[in-house]
Amino acid sequence: MYKKIILSILMTALLTGCSFSLPHENKPEKTTEEYVKAVWVTYYELSGFTQDNTEQEFKKQINKAFKDLKSKGFNRVTVQVRPYADAFYKSKYFPVSAYCFKKQGNELIYDPLEIMTASAHKYNLSIEAWINPYRVSASTDFSQLSADNKAVEWKDTDKVIVCDSGIYFNPASSEVTKLISDGVKEIAENYEVDSICFDDYFYPDTDTAIDKASYSAYKKSGGEKQLADWRRDNVSNMIKTVYNTIKKVNENITFGVSPASNADNDYESLYADVGKWCTEAGYIDYICPQIYFGFQNESQPFMKTTKSWIQMADCTLYVSLPLYKAGKEDEFAGERGINEFLDNNNIISRQVIYLSKLSEVKGYYIFSYSSLKENDETNNLYSAMQNSSQ
Repeated sequence: MYKKIILSILMTALLTGCSFSLPHENKPEKTTEEYVKAVWVTYYELSGFTQDNTEQEFKKQINKAFKDLKSKGFNRVTVQVRPYADAFYKSKYFPVSAYCFKKQGNELIYDPLEIMTASAHKYNLSIEAWINPYRVSASTDFSQLSADNKAVEWKDTDKVIVCDSGIYFNPASSEVTKLISDGVKEIAENYEVDSICFDDYFYPDTDTAIDKASYSAYKKSGGEKQLADWRRDNVSNMIKTVYNTIKKVNENITFGVSPASNADNDYESLYADVGKWCTEAGYIDYICPQIYFGFQNESQPFMKTTKSWIQMADCTLYVSLPLYKAGKEDEFAGERGINEFLDNNNIISRQVIYLSKLSEVKGYYIFSYSSLKENDETNNLYSAMQNSSQ
């Protein structure tokens, strides 16, 4: 019936010369940006550039790295500048990263993000600031944090969650949401980044004890949602707040999330409603699932998993690929897939070629920079990047 109505509108417009518009659906606008060929540069890879290097040497090495990436066919670098509630840039809200200048809270000798932004644009690469919004530490020892870390100030409050996997900011706290939003705002205001990406760390645990006080307060105030739905709302509110913050500063900066590839697990265990974010307006510009599997993986084969994201996403879709698995046993891939990356040196290149033929996929991210080694797998990847249809 709906198709007949649209057809009628079209015919009337053609016959009368009138202009018209179709009913608007409340979904993210799809961008028309360049097909993305990105590489993740992790905080531990960045530390190799910053540790023991002067500003001059850092510039020299970054320029060399970015120039080489451009020559190989990449057009985006995604740099992890806030890994553990600390920063590889000048921040009012987060201390200097321990991975930047050896100890968290040390003096910012020079500004790595400022230098990387200039270098990326010099070589016609877009640059993306990669952030872990809630993660504070992989340890539960607060003494390892600098005195100016917000988690230290909030140590004995419900703004912080401590669990087996470490210290996290509590997604239920409005002050936490503001801290994350303010931290993103200062990047958007002070650095000429092209995009900002959040990693896949959201709620650290499904244990009901980790946020019992916050949930009890919510219930006492009249809240009626079940714990899981309440948690998902907390994360979604943060994502929407960050999106709006970025767009108020610069609507041309894109914002996206790179979730784990199992959307059901994201929803049930991390309380990340990725389906909502990539089908409703006002949350994200793009989604980049980490499809870190081979073609023969028995639980999440690459092609099937990619198609599931195509079916779900109604925003720009990129796919992150696991070059780090090249030449290694894929432990959890099942009997058929366990040796796939060992027995073949063209898995990632084949994935690149496959994605390039899918009009719904607008690019890919390679994980990660240090995996770009001088070997057959990497050479095959470069060839595929330069000779595929995109």
